[in-house]
Amino acid sequence: MTHILPTQNKKHGFWGTCSGFIKKEQTKAAWEIAFVSIRKIAGFTPLETLALFDSCWGRHIAEEFAEEISADCFKNAFMHKITKDRLYRDYNCYIDPTAYKTDKKSFRYENFIKDLAKLSKTYGITIKSIGGISVHAINDMKDFNGYTMDLESGNILPIWQNKHHT
Repeated sequence: MTHILPTQNKKHGFWGTCSGFIKKEQTKAAWEIAFVSIRKIAGFTPLETLALFDSCWGRHIAEEFAEEISADCFKNAFMHKITKDRLYRDYNCYIDPTAYKTDKKSFRYENFIKDLAKLSKTYGITIKSIGGISVHAINDMKDFNGYTMDLESGNILPIWQNKHHT
């Protein structure tokens, strides 16, 4: 059983932000779901988890997931969207800059996904892919020449100047 600490910041952070748009019972349920989920995803101690939730990060997360919290589908959305690397990066940013090592490739991938979502909305095109990414060193990208375009098959493949890339 996960030990869930009570908030020390009822006016701000995750608790304070949630309590601004949902009832106290829903806030308590969202707090417990998020607390247990973060411990499970990142292995944070109860005190580390509390520090993160009571910081500005908690407020940002409550705002990011406001619709899901209100609609009682928070756990699935949170577990789907929050990664270990993101939690480590965020903990380093909001609490202790030297606490956890992070995967810089994962950070680049998350930024790519955000930018790709913007492009999809702009052009009305979405991509369906399973296991379809490769993360490359930035200096390898000098050989990248764009993508193939095959509307019939839906395939999108990178085009490289040198054939050694996959």
